[in-house]
Amino acid sequence: MQARYRSEPAVHVHVLVAVKELRVAKSRLAESLSSDDRTDLVAAMLHDTLDTLVGAGIADDPFSGITVVTPDPAVAAIAEAHGVRHWPDPDPDPARTHTEESGLNAALVAAEAGLTSDPDATDLVALQADLPALRAGELLDALAAARRVGRAIVVDHAGTGTAALFACGIGGSLDPRFGSDSAARHIASGARALEGDWPGLRQDVDTVADLEAAARLGLGPATAAVLDRIACTPDLGRSFSP
Repeated sequence: MQARYRSEPAVHVHVLVAVKELRVAKSRLAESLSSDDRTDLVAAMLHDTLDTLVGAGIADDPFSGITVVTPDPAVAAIAEAHGVRHWPDPDPDPARTHTEESGLNAALVAAEAGLTSDPDATDLVALQADLPALRAGELLDALAAARRVGRAIVVDHAGTGTAALFACGIGGSLDPRFGSDSAARHIASGARALEGDWPGLRQDVDTVADLEAAARLGLGPATAAVLDRIACTPDLGRSFSP
């Protein structure tokens, strides 16, 4: 269904942040980081992302909110520490036959359906959890741009992924298409790619080069603390300096 755009911006917004199990996250960093260090890094980036969302005032509105979608109790505990909701992955069985990307999309769809807020009065955002350089003003500016067009995305720094997916307007839904080349898939499904100078919002992290780029933008305190520690180890010290 095509969303009907509002003549005035919606007051309410709900942000969904999907996070896989910490122990299997960021496999592309396995050559540079130990499993424990990757777990610490993913947790730290989530802390910083949630700090930014809370600092943006999204959770202050009783009709708005932030929900972390995850099968991992440790991630749920991080959400609780920030005073935000968590939603369990509807199918956390590692033996499930569908792909990882379809599992992520299914989890977001289930979380969206489980929201108790009025769907016609609340805009939705599906946001990446690995945005350690995100600034609140970037997200709020992108949200304002999305509210002018309906369903929209912010393409990541690589030009192929989706840093944020927005569903704004009466009757809108996320219809997530995360996975390989998700930006193209979202655009093909009708989402508008937003233009804006939002480097922290676009800078998700999958590689050491991404960490270096995020550090140049300015890291959140939790991520900076982890990198201060692990950059001195043989795993990462040769390839990364914050």
